[in-house]
Amino acid sequence: MSTPPSQEPNPFDGTPGPPGQAPLAGQLGYPGQPGVGPAPEPVPAAYGYGYGYPPPSPPTSTSSVAVVAICLFWVPLVGLVLSIIGMVKTAKGKARGRGVAITALVLSIIVTAIAVLVGVAIGSKTSALDPGCTHGKRAVLEQGKQMEADEKKGDAAAVRADFQSVIDQLAAAASESKRDDVRAAVQAVHDDYAGALAGTMDSSKLEADLAQMDHLCTIGK
Repeated sequence: MSTPPSQEPNPFDGTPGPPGQAPLAGQLGYPGQPGVGPAPEPVPAAYGYGYGYPPPSPPTSTSSVAVVAICLFWVPLVGLVLSIIGMVKTAKGKARGRGVAITALVLSIIVTAIAVLVGVAIGSKTSALDPGCTHGKRAVLEQGKQMEADEKKGDAAAVRADFQSVIDQLAAAASESKRDDVRAAVQAVHDDYAGALAGTMDSSKLEADLAQMDHLCTIGK
């Protein structure tokens, strides 16, 4: 009977030899077989960032628009527009100054809102800007304080001079007025003070006329 030929491992076909036999050079082996080393380590990528490109560097410059916006936030609309532009310029890390732009935006919104409210108030009471109002109201307030001071001193001549001064200033204010309602109100107060100087003052009428002038000449009333 013939003996079958021995199965010699082929070192080039990658087939491992029988258990207990050390693998030849370039040949696979069984786990735990002598001469079998650990699995090869994966080759590291050339760079830590994808596709072989280094990561982008963070922005180093602060947005000049954001800085200007925080300086001009008190100017209605101008500060608001600059703040919005600063927000766009600093979006997604394009430039530094995101916090500055946000602060400018908040302050600009507050200032703009206040300006709008003041504008609406003035627009609803345009009589307060009339020269008759501004000059007449100032004359009553300033000369009224002077009258009180002279009365406390007991100087009757000074008090009489104060009355004459306010009468003259009210007459000038009435002539400068551009509105009929303001002119009439200032003229009524003028006549009340003139009556007081002549000794025929009607206190209730003076109080009512002063209230009417204050209503026309004060914003928010």
